[in-house]
Amino acid sequence: MTALDRALGAFYGLALGDALGMPTQSLSRAQIQARFGDITNLEDAGPDQPIAANMPKGSITDDTEQAILVGQLIEGKGHIEPSVLAQRLIEWEAVMQAKGSQDLLGPSTKRAIEMILAGHSPEEAGRYGTTNGAAMRITPVGIAADVANPERFIDAVVQ
Repeated sequence: MTALDRALGAFYGLALGDALGMPTQSLSRAQIQARFGDITNLEDAGPDQPIAANMPKGSITDDTEQAILVGQLIEGKGHIEPSVLAQRLIEWEAVMQAKGSQDLLGPSTKRAIEMILAGHSPEEAGRYGTTNGAAMRITPVGIAADVANPERFIDAVVQ
C-alpha cells in the first residue's frame, strides 16, 4: 500500500463517516433512535433535521468541506498560515450562507477567526475553544506531517 493509498483512505474514511453521521447531527441519542432506530446505512436527513434539512443520503457536511480546505492550504510538512486559514474559512462561510446552508462555522472556530484577524496569536485564539471541530478537520495534517518524527508531528497538530 502506497502513501497515496493511505492518504486517500484517510480522506474517504472521513467523508464516509461524515456522510453516515450527517442526518443525526445535533440530535440526541433518543431522537436518533426514534427517527432512525439503528443506523446501518446512509440515510436522508429529512425535513426536520435542524442543520442539514433535506440533505440526501451520502452528503458530506462542513466537516469534510473544511478538511478539504485545510488540505489545500498545507505547506511543506503540515504547516498552515493561520491568517490565511481564517480568511479562507470566512470566505467559505459566506459561500455557504449564500446557498442558504445552516451548516456553518461553529462557535469556537468563529471566535478563533475573530481573534486571529484582530491580531491575536493563534495560540491565544485557539485557547478558548469548547467544541470538537478541530478533530473533524485534522486529517490532512496527519497525512502531510512526518509521523516518524513524533515531536514534529505533535507540533503540526497543535499548530
